[in-house]
Amino acid sequence: MEADVIIRSAQVIDGTGSEGRVADVAVSGERIAAVEDLCAWRAGLEIDGHGKVLCPGFVDMHGHSDYFILVLPGADGKILQGITTEVVGNCGYSAAPVRGDLFEDRRSSHKELYGLEVDWTDFSSYLDRVRSAGPAINLVPLFGFNTVRASAGLYSSGTPDSRSMSVMLEMARESMDAGAFGMSLGLIYPPGAFADAGEISVLAREVAKRGGIVSSHMRSEGDRLIEAIEESAAISRMSGVRFQISHLKTSGPSNWKKLDRAFEVVEAARAEGLDISADRYPYLASFTQLSAALPEWTYEGGKTAFLARLKDKDQRDRMRLELDAADRLGDRWDRIVISQVFKDELKKYESKTVAQGAREAGMDPVDFVCSVVHEARDRAAAVYHTMSEDNLGRIYQKDWVMVGTDGSVRNVSGILAEGKPHPRVYGTMPRMISWVVGEKGWLDLPGAIRKMTFDPCRALGIGDRGIVREGAAADLVLFDPQNIRDKATYDNPQQYPEGIEMVMVNGRVAVRNGELTGDRPGRVLLKE
Repeated sequence: MEADVIIRSAQVIDGTGSEGRVADVAVSGERIAAVEDLCAWRAGLEIDGHGKVLCPGFVDMHGHSDYFILVLPGADGKILQGITTEVVGNCGYSAAPVRGDLFEDRRSSHKELYGLEVDWTDFSSYLDRVRSAGPAINLVPLFGFNTVRASAGLYSSGTPDSRSMSVMLEMARESMDAGAFGMSLGLIYPPGAFADAGEISVLAREVAKRGGIVSSHMRSEGDRLIEAIEESAAISRMSGVRFQISHLKTSGPSNWKKLDRAFEVVEAARAEGLDISADRYPYLASFTQLSAALPEWTYEGGKTAFLARLKDKDQRDRMRLELDAADRLGDRWDRIVISQVFKDELKKYESKTVAQGAREAGMDPVDFVCSVVHEARDRAAAVYHTMSEDNLGRIYQKDWVMVGTDGSVRNVSGILAEGKPHPRVYGTMPRMISWVVGEKGWLDLPGAIRKMTFDPCRALGIGDRGIVREGAAADLVLFDPQNIRDKATYDNPQQYPEGIEMVMVNGRVAVRNGELTGDRPGRVLLKE
């Protein structure tokens, strides 16, 4: 028998959670042709898998490469850690559909920052643009609720009028008809933060009708965590939609004790029959806009109103009172590290805590944050060190929790290597194996791989990926179980991992001997 590629004598872990077995795996075209002892088979390319693990390509259940995949279609930082498929459009923000002032803002900012031409408005045109870029990895697209709400001009609280709701429904339907797998929510960010569960459920019902999923950066991951999970269950109950809790965590030491109750709420909803799951990255710090440290009400009215509010002394005093009252341990500003600022004069604050930056600037921390965010026009990001290691281990031991990077494609040189991005953008998947499995022992290797492959594909409704079996799509990773490790750190994140030896996407080898081949065999996957 003939095949295009055969991986010989690898320890095959098929993604289902079953123990591995030594076998050969043959690939013909885009599919796995056989998984057995294939001594009588021959192939144009034969790869020695002896002493290595062969498993399905890793699926990033929560990514943010919507725009960066057009800047870096080679997806270096993702594919070199074994990711063959990424879910994009998370946390309420997607590249499409986008209209009105939001379109103009994104067009100008992405041109200025990355030289990227944003020349689409609808979901179909965006997907065409991704296809034309020729990505190295597969993309699973979601449309963002926040993006849709902003496109409809809704930057404040209150029930949308019938015209605005009609506009949002139109965009939701167009996106689902174009092949979106569902909708994402960013309920801690404007303008999604101003929508209630009833409004969200109207759009979620459209997603449910088409068999889609809703993923949610919930309204709180700290002080109101339990209420946020209850709201998630309510949205699922009202709409009938499958629901994914994004990057499940207990943020802030005063909230670490809430994990048991959080588990109880999720598992009660699942026992009720609601389809609720979650994902998480294997790190103890989060990463988002620096402005996320400010109270929710500061965003009301849109970006212009937000930036003006930051310059108003009375508004800053109000922010200070609220933030000081909520800072029970008095260390909020020591836990937030500025990672990237898109303004040359402010780059001196990168890698410094807010407390350090404020001292250098001779300012109160709240005034300092407002000043940096205003001067950078809300183009400043930060790492938030707020999480518990013990809780992370307990979260991963739940069989309804998967893995996501919560990051975008990056590389170690060029425009997408600037600043200090979270190390998860380079190291999430190897860290699951070397740290979560190898060092901490929270999971066994087949169980961890299942969370990184089979489970996300089943949650998304993708039946032919995330598994090593005859007839499945040939997305595969070959790694050295003794030497795989993440190298990226908070201080020096721009480092690719070690131990990922071969990555195959749709039957073509994109990484060989740990190096990019230059082939870009990915595609946009569409909801059927």
